[in-house]
Amino acid sequence: MGKSTEYLKFYSKDNEEILFPLARIEGQKPGPHVVITAGIHGCEYPGIAAAIELFKTLDDNICGTVSIVTITSVAAFESRTPFVCPKDGKNPNRFFPGDKNGTYTQAQTYYLLNNIIKGADYYIDLHGGDLVEALEPFSICHSGAGEDIDRKSFEIAYYYGLPNIVKTTWDGEWPDSGTTYANASRNGVPAAIVEVGGIGQMDRPSVEKHLAGLKNVLKHVGVLEGEPVEPEVQIYSGFKWIYTPWKGIFYCQTQVGNYVEKGDLLAYIEDYFGNRVGDIISPVDGKVVFLETTPAMSENSLLFGIAYIE
Repeated sequence: MGKSTEYLKFYSKDNEEILFPLARIEGQKPGPHVVITAGIHGCEYPGIAAAIELFKTLDDNICGTVSIVTITSVAAFESRTPFVCPKDGKNPNRFFPGDKNGTYTQAQTYYLLNNIIKGADYYIDLHGGDLVEALEPFSICHSGAGEDIDRKSFEIAYYYGLPNIVKTTWDGEWPDSGTTYANASRNGVPAAIVEVGGIGQMDRPSVEKHLAGLKNVLKHVGVLEGEPVEPEVQIYSGFKWIYTPWKGIFYCQTQVGNYVEKGDLLAYIEDYFGNRVGDIISPVDGKVVFLETTPAMSENSLLFGIAYIE
């Protein structure tokens, strides 16, 4: 019983240190083991701040155990590198279940899954918009791991209380096969990703929204006393990510949180002389849950994420 902190250390095949700062609260009464990670992407700051604050403010008068990796991608955090790990240029949330004999990121994801996530009763992965992303708060859960795991994963997403929930599948239009939450679910651990905040800010409202969601889920699973709040949410079964086929200057014509219709103009791209080289048109009716905020675009750069109902 009580609170503890430690640095878990592993090593890649090239003998580079992989560090996970792990904080743990062991409750005075029996209950579930909940694993929380933040900073899979090192520049998504509100989730990191909320994870640390949760550890600081919870005491051991809880049921069960809460294990928190406060900054999962320490190398990305310390170098202020968005999206990817600076060691090998790979996005950790695309390389699960990992490979201990692979590159740095592959080893990192392997050890996180096998040494921290597996064996938990529930798993919550805290995210937000990265340095160049504006974001409408939303949760993501996996479908296809079995009725019981799917139900519990959805309940994590639901009780987190964010207004939008997107259900994804292993080989769907936006496949989730390389992600934290899908691999946890496929290994018997109900899981969800929760997204709040963005554009490199650690704003207090986003931190508080993460904290409220965490505490509500912990009430639902029985770690904290009290009844969870029943939120109002919109559930989406499709997730469309839109990329630009052209490099150039990005002129966005919509806003995050907007509903768009198929055929709407989302943005246009100009070359470096101001010539319009192409339009970005919405392929679906749905809600813009994230978009890129900087004008500089290379070919195949990600521009938008639209949640929709299939």
